[in-house]
Amino acid sequence: MHQKTYHIQIKGRVQGVGFRPFVFNLAKQFTLDGYVTNNENGVEICVTTSQE
Repeated sequence: MHQKTYHIQIKGRVQGVGFRPFVFNLAKQFTLDGYVTNNENGVEICVTTSQE
């Protein structure tokens, strides 16, 4: 099994629109591991996938 990690930066105003819960639920749906966090530029997403 091969794992790949992606770091994604979403820039702009994201507070108050439900973006982090949306990403969390999407990741759960596809059984992905990682985290979603706010930072000074917007939202940072780090996700790890398992590829066979």
